[in-house]
Amino acid sequence: MQLRRSLIILFVITAGVVTCKQKENTKEETPAAIKTNVTVVQPVKQSLTDFLELNGNTVFQKKVVVRANIAGYIINIPWKVGDRISSGSVFCNIKTKEQDALKNIDQREPSLKQFQQPIKIVTSAAGFITAVNYITGDFVNEGDVLATITIPSSLVLSVNVPYEYHAYVYNGRSCQVVLPDGKKINTAITLSVPVIDPASQTQQYFIQLPASEKLPENMNLLVRIPMKQKTNVLCLPLTAIQTNETQDEFWVMKLANDSMAVRVPITVGSQNDSLKEVESGISINDKIIVKGGYGLADSALVNIEK
Repeated sequence: MQLRRSLIILFVITAGVVTCKQKENTKEETPAAIKTNVTVVQPVKQSLTDFLELNGNTVFQKKVVVRANIAGYIINIPWKVGDRISSGSVFCNIKTKEQDALKNIDQREPSLKQFQQPIKIVTSAAGFITAVNYITGDFVNEGDVLATITIPSSLVLSVNVPYEYHAYVYNGRSCQVVLPDGKKINTAITLSVPVIDPASQTQQYFIQLPASEKLPENMNLLVRIPMKQKTNVLCLPLTAIQTNETQDEFWVMKLANDSMAVRVPITVGSQNDSLKEVESGISINDKIIVKGGYGLADSALVNIEK
């Protein structure tokens, strides 16, 4: 009996030792918490301007057509779409039916020779050819449009503006045009059309573009027109502000202490190319993650990079 009790006591002691060793090993194998490297900034106070942003399309206002001044067959068209042509250039020659019939008459008759010369069609404007409607050998009637010449200097940007913004959009108003490659052109509204579209209730405005900008027609451009300026507003870099897919919720990752970031909902306002106004949710002394915060969970551990 005594031997049995001794064996039981020995078993309990052995089991306790093994359990303690397993706990020690488990404690030693627990990895250190993973921290995400981040960069932080503090909000700044700055002035921002609210812009009315509209889409516009480039259009050439002046286009000149080349017409046939007599009925006949076209001969010798050396021009094609895209060619530049000068005012007074011969676009083509037209031979009438009568001239075509005279080719079989004895050429020794001097009185008929003057009627056999083709009629020259001369251009009245300089520019580049954007349409050629006939080819050599075609028959045309008097008044038919042979080609279209576009005047390069007539390029403008056409913008349809909802009437409720008429207080901010008017002739002479400064504006900024943004090209697809990001280039910005500072210019002004040149002309307005005193007619409202009955369906969309918009008014058409034209913006003169610099002659140095060789832009094609029908290009879609962004127009930014200043509306009002806000002074001394709280701002953050655009890269510090996160949003959902529908862009109706905004938040930032703010440092709760030196090693933890928490998600803080915010409301936003105006913005420029690099900063966005924060109307509520943070203060001037908060530290906000500007790099490395995308996708971080709430209360995530972080390591601040200098």
